[in-house]
Amino acid sequence: MTIEQIRQPVIDEYNLFLEEYRKRTHSHVQLLEEVVDYLGHFPGKQLRPLLVLLSAKACQHFSPLHVKLATAVELLHNASLMHDDVVDESNSRRNHDSVRHRWSNQVAVLCGDYFLSQVMSIIQEVGNSKASTLLSQTVATMCQGELMQLASIHKKVKASSYIDIIGSKTASLLATCCQFGALASSEAEGDPFGQALYDYGYHYGIVFQIRDDINDFNQDHDVALPDDVSPVKLIEEHTLLAQKALTGLPDSLARRTLLSMLLPSAPQPVC
Repeated sequence: MTIEQIRQPVIDEYNLFLEEYRKRTHSHVQLLEEVVDYLGHFPGKQLRPLLVLLSAKACQHFSPLHVKLATAVELLHNASLMHDDVVDESNSRRNHDSVRHRWSNQVAVLCGDYFLSQVMSIIQEVGNSKASTLLSQTVATMCQGELMQLASIHKKVKASSYIDIIGSKTASLLATCCQFGALASSEAEGDPFGQALYDYGYHYGIVFQIRDDINDFNQDHDVALPDDVSPVKLIEEHTLLAQKALTGLPDSLARRTLLSMLLPSAPQPVC
């Protein structure tokens, strides 16, 4: 399945997201505009906003709320990448110079902070307390995951610890993206599919990250993989759990697309 096929069920909504994202990242500050323009040349696959939009479509209650939440998660993701590159002293991102390498650590941190300010602005605008709580908890979890990973450098990692790390760093945000899709425009309407989509997003995130780590391991043996359980076995286990999570959702093209994204041929992560 190609990224174009993944976008197809929500192509109109995806275009609305792109418009909102451009609006949120526009600035009269020339240096910030230069960074935003640079990042725009290699935006990645933007799977996180797609998960919000596909999950909303799978619940059959898409609304403008989801365009804003899709924008918020992509801003958060890109902010975290800029900050992570500073922490990791990384010179490259998506096969290009990282922002901190092309400009400086200071520019990367401040641009990341600007993106985070836009996330806070969006969450205030949507006025959904559940979305606000989910996002704040997710940011805390992601930071804890980054700290766990730093503490595990050059150590043998057991499967349980490895899952804790990637579950916090990667899967927690993908799970939140999917649960965002289950949120209705009115909090009074509830979200009967919220837990199912959260579970799907979490297990999909585990599969997503293991595949990426295997690819990295083939090029760089400093990447830590669990030494007590086969990564392929972990992929199989979490793929089954992700599939099971979606059994209660109405059948739709969006739901079938979410299931297809678990296949080995689905796009690999670009973070």
